[in-house]
Amino acid sequence: MLKQLLSLRYIQWRRNFSWKKFLVVLYLAGVMLLMIVSVLYVSRDLLADLLDKLPLGALAVAVISMLALPDFMLKLMWNTDAVVMDDFLRTKPVPSQVWNRFIAIVLAADPWNLLMPMFIALVGAWLLPAGITVLAVVAALVQTLMLSWLVAGIHKAPDINHSLPLWVGAVVYYLGMMGLGYFLVVMAKMFHLPGSPWTELVLFIVLDIVLTGLLYLYFCHMRAYDEHEQHANTVRSVGDVTLFSTEYLSVWRSKRFRFPIIFFTIIFLLQSYTMPADGSVRVFIPLYFLLCWPTLFLGQWVFGIEGNYFHGLWTKPYSIEHVLLNKYKFFILLTLCTAVLLIPAIFFMGLRPTALLALILLLGCGQSLLMMPTCLFSTRLDLFTSSFFNYQGANMRVTIYSFVLFIPLAIYVICTLALPPLWGDAVMAAIGLAALAIHRPCIRLLAQKWKNNRYENMERYLK
Repeated sequence: MLKQLLSLRYIQWRRNFSWKKFLVVLYLAGVMLLMIVSVLYVSRDLLADLLDKLPLGALAVAVISMLALPDFMLKLMWNTDAVVMDDFLRTKPVPSQVWNRFIAIVLAADPWNLLMPMFIALVGAWLLPAGITVLAVVAALVQTLMLSWLVAGIHKAPDINHSLPLWVGAVVYYLGMMGLGYFLVVMAKMFHLPGSPWTELVLFIVLDIVLTGLLYLYFCHMRAYDEHEQHANTVRSVGDVTLFSTEYLSVWRSKRFRFPIIFFTIIFLLQSYTMPADGSVRVFIPLYFLLCWPTLFLGQWVFGIEGNYFHGLWTKPYSIEHVLLNKYKFFILLTLCTAVLLIPAIFFMGLRPTALLALILLLGCGQSLLMMPTCLFSTRLDLFTSSFFNYQGANMRVTIYSFVLFIPLAIYVICTLALPPLWGDAVMAAIGLAALAIHRPCIRLLAQKWKNNRYENMERYLK
């Protein structure tokens, strides 16, 4: 039976294989490889000095633990294979033990599991001895397999009661491993402990193997649903969905928006925390783009999502001004969510709290308001197509207007270079507060202008 399941999976993979997607993945992997090699070459002196002062084992544990978060996010987004038997398989004599072994083989053979070990192998081949590199690659491989089972358990969980322990465990694991790596580095520097990289990495591998076994047992004993249940315990009411909730629900459910926002947010976040903490402008540029990216991306098509159902929305008791105000509040909320990711930078990178607050006001209130006029010429977007090389819904006016992003960027650079730190923060905060003060009359004016051209706008959404 297991061989038949594997044969069916192979046939499914062969039918769904696309050379176009494969070449795109190879291109992106090549770009990432080139970036890694360039960074290692430029920072070779700094890294060599760092390796002389810090123990290899503690440093390897810290680096591998840092990769847990991006690896978990990538698997959560892309590893969408079914971990519960389809209905047609449930009619066959497939024991649950066989299905669990089949899932174990599929997760172990997942090509995405090679991404983080390849990164560790590249860094280790450049900087570390051969034996430590092999052990670090094994540690990264065991960790990524453990994260695969964590994501599989989250996908299989039928409700929040079953998935909440997994989410809590993921947070505890990440914070615990990061704290352990940081603790080992600090203790080695304070007490000049030589340590044994073999011991530290072996303990890390053993811990991940134990966690993988526990997640496998939890996965096997988790019930996806009760086949003999005669009634539903809970029913989701349509009234739970509000006009504001459609903002984040449509973004989260649409492939067109979800992947670019999460992927590039992770890229900017990693770049922000890997820059040297010297307080220069080039250090805070990644922080700037981390905060502005979601608003900038979604702001190019203010009514791109609503264009799919605007004729139905027009019949509801919602004014255009109300819809635009909800959109503006949602953009501010996105900026606040990304700002939460920068709180550790206050302690580890010397980021001023006043600078973070000023950027929140400048980008959340100011840039969001600058992007609202795209509602006058945005077109309908196909939400469930891939975002790679996809220009559906784009037009010349949106492309030209997108250069408005240089206005807040210029304000940020001028305030950072030409003014003292606190004065620059005060100016950016004042501009953001001014935009917040005038957002209602500006949005009211935009809503009136949209309604004056409503027939042209409605016709554009049909294309």
